[in-house]
Amino acid sequence: MLIVQGNFDQASRLIRQLLVADLPLDCVVMPNVTDDTPRYQALVVASALCPQLTLRVGTAADYGQADWLVILDRATATTAPAMEVAELRLFIKRIVENGFKGQLVFAGDHDELLTYFAWKFSGFNQSQIWGLGTFPLTRLLTYRLAERLGVGAAAVQAAVVGTAADPIVAWSRTYVGPAPILMYLANEDAQFSADDLGKMGSWLQREAQEDQRMLRSMALIQLLRAVLAEQPLIAPVTNLQAETPVFAAASPVLVNASGVKHLTNLVLSEDEQQAYTATVTTLREQIAAIEGQQTEGRA
Repeated sequence: MLIVQGNFDQASRLIRQLLVADLPLDCVVMPNVTDDTPRYQALVVASALCPQLTLRVGTAADYGQADWLVILDRATATTAPAMEVAELRLFIKRIVENGFKGQLVFAGDHDELLTYFAWKFSGFNQSQIWGLGTFPLTRLLTYRLAERLGVGAAAVQAAVVGTAADPIVAWSRTYVGPAPILMYLANEDAQFSADDLGKMGSWLQREAQEDQRMLRSMALIQLLRAVLAEQPLIAPVTNLQAETPVFAAASPVLVNASGVKHLTNLVLSEDEQQAYTATVTTLREQIAAIEGQQTEGRA
């Protein structure tokens, strides 16, 4: 069972895409507020046309049966991260009290902070709490590179790490077929230069500042499709890092039916590592600032 929870606009948009994808899923939408319940009725009716996917509006009892709980943005764009975390604390308390034991998947903004604090508040295993991270941007870069190089998207293995708001393109870990892209540049027929890589990295940074909600929905559906087909993906999703103090950031891990699994340590070039270290420093500062505020909220 997949539970979708978030603001009505985002939840209904994701559900419409799930209806089109028609994955073999029992999908439950959990309204943020009671007044939203009748607004989902048209989507519930439309789900009758799906041979595989079922959809209904859920109750608190469904938390205990869920395999995945996808959390979209529950706050507004102007809500301070500290308040989001305060709201999250009470939300986690409610789902734990209702027996939730599945995977928590953050598919909205600030997933690196919410992943960390969800782990801290819940006591769940690190492997069952993750966010979409830079995977949507990685897919975007993959298709852009494939188009630019004149190859199929399956031939490109792009790597983007860090956070969705401040992505770091790991060119040293990006491959075209069997060859690193940096080696591919040496091919006279490639018609692609190091300057082009720099421009593409800048382009992705600009895209990261735009609305990523559609990219996130498409990335989530790809991950669900792969897991349901028992074909786990290696993807740069947000996950809790095995460092002290703990933080969450996007790095390549295996995403399967049990959650996320670390395969190897992240190895970057010197410049990439410097950028990643700066991101980690910022994340730890944000965590410390939020932990120091002790803000209360309501779910």
